[in-house]
Amino acid sequence: MASSSHADFVHRMVKRSQRLTSGDGEQVVLHDLGGAGPPLLLGHGNGLNTGMWVPAVLSLRAKFRCFGVDLRGHGVCRVVQSDYSVERDRLGEDLMACVDTIGEPVAYAGHSLGGAAAIYGSLARPSMFSAMWLFEPVVIGDWVDRSSPPSALVEMTRRRRSEFESVDDAVQRFMAKPPFNQCDVAAVRAYVEFGTRPSGADRPSIELTCRPDDEARVFGSGQPMDFGRLGAITTPTVIAAGANVEDLHAIPAQMAAPLAEAMPNARLELHHSLGHFGPMEAPEVVAGAITTHIEQCVGDG
Repeated sequence: MASSSHADFVHRMVKRSQRLTSGDGEQVVLHDLGGAGPPLLLGHGNGLNTGMWVPAVLSLRAKFRCFGVDLRGHGVCRVVQSDYSVERDRLGEDLMACVDTIGEPVAYAGHSLGGAAAIYGSLARPSMFSAMWLFEPVVIGDWVDRSSPPSALVEMTRRRRSEFESVDDAVQRFMAKPPFNQCDVAAVRAYVEFGTRPSGADRPSIELTCRPDDEARVFGSGQPMDFGRLGAITTPTVIAAGANVEDLHAIPAQMAAPLAEAMPNARLELHHSLGHFGPMEAPEVVAGAITTHIEQCVGDG
């Protein structure tokens, strides 16, 4: 699909976008992506946005009324405070603002940081979600050695290119190297379309709305959690993980099994063909897994 026609399609998919206010005054954006059925809210990973879910939504809309959230500092959000908090409980409040607007009960599917936000939000408001499907949520147990921050990842992110000649240029560059080279091109293109704006430079160009410094700040933040707290979350939950579950350096995948064990109504679901960007790598597979879980929860209810 050509860039202009794809952009038109993405814009038509969004029925309405609302700028909401989170608990500490920061902005969060809720996108109505259409569909028929019970509401399903979709949350993104660090540095990403609602666009990452666009190909999956094509399948999910047959069963659910889909909504996407751009967490603070991501996507089309306008930052209120330059030093806005990136702590996970604040991100949980971002999701609360969305649920308050949609109206409970809401099912949720989240990737990485978006999965962590749902877990922290559910600790504060256990009834927030009727079901959760979380792909490698980045919640680190307090037994994991975090004596030094992930400095290499933080510095690499800060050096990331943030300006491009066009959407096509950005997509081509992203897809030329990991992790996006394993992703569905439509997911990468939609991520770029949701997550860039004109740069204001003398020559026509675009820039990322999620600043590399802010993305790096998220990578360098996050306190280890006592997983004993997770017993309070009784929402029917799938903790999904990809191929790196055996890789001791892939912390999100390594946390999947302990998370599932710590939550009384959760189960582990492995997708061995997928990496950490699973929802962008195999949108239809992930959409099917989400649908199966939520429909099972509805049937049990």
